Amino acid sequence: MVTESARASAAHADELLAHIGRLRADADLMDGYARRLRATVTTLDGCPTAPEWSRPALERAAAACASAAVSRRTAAEALLAHARVDRPTRGAMSGSSS
Repeated sequence: MVTESARASAAHADELLAHIGRLRADADLMDGYARRLRATVTTLDGCPTAPEWSRPALERAAAACASAAVSRRTAAEALLAHARVDRPTRGAMSGSSS
């Protein structure tokens, strides 16, 4: 039963680590979107025919993407801390047979 519990705990930790990887990948994507949006704003700065609303709207979208990236990285770090606490260490069960 201890082995089964350790396996379940390890599987849970593995799932958390996979989710952490996805959160970090999403954060990288969101940072990339923010950079592209800001580059578009810079491009529009030299374009007299660009609508007035476009630059502020793109800047808000870029800020939202950057904020989402920070949130995803923060969530990934929190899950990583949780996974470290949850993961049993070697030998934690040894010597405790009753």
